[in-house]
Amino acid sequence: MKIMIDEIRRVLQAGQVDGATIHEIQELVVDSLPVMVNRLAARTYEPGRYLLYKDSDFGFVVMMLVWAPGQVTPIHAHGTWGVEAVIKNHVRVTSYDCDTNVAREIGSVVLPVGAVAYVLPPDADVHKVEHFGSEQAITVHVYGKELLENLVFVPGQGFKGMPCSVTELPSDLDWFAGFGGVLREMPIA
Repeated sequence: MKIMIDEIRRVLQAGQVDGATIHEIQELVVDSLPVMVNRLAARTYEPGRYLLYKDSDFGFVVMMLVWAPGQVTPIHAHGTWGVEAVIKNHVRVTSYDCDTNVAREIGSVVLPVGAVAYVLPPDADVHKVEHFGSEQAITVHVYGKELLENLVFVPGQGFKGMPCSVTELPSDLDWFAGFGGVLREMPIA
């Protein structure tokens, strides 16, 4: 995990994230999948969004999202680049093209364990995620910035900010300390 973070920092030193750099970050996450699956998929967690790491220099974050069976997000955008890895079970990601009044589905894909996808505004950012399995799913997300809100699509109104919550990190995730210190650089508010 520390290697992934160090390498993402190296990539971000080059400047703005574009198509080439998002693919490079995606590959770094792919390379870290075996460790993440081994460490994170072995147990169950309360559904929620867990902050695993926040970079004090570049502002990117690593989040673990735990999905309850049947959980679905609204159609939303992040307004920043992101990479999502499926650690446990599977999720469906549906992409949309939106104007103020209507959201049009443009594609949908089921991501199994080991799949890594990305969002890159402005063209590839609007989507919803759903977990349709009977047991919880776990995904790990690397976002270009801390998400204090998502931009949720409201038909007839366009996108509106909706606050994001963060769940307290379980103490048994102290294995992060083995990667050069606890990776969370900020206390969870």
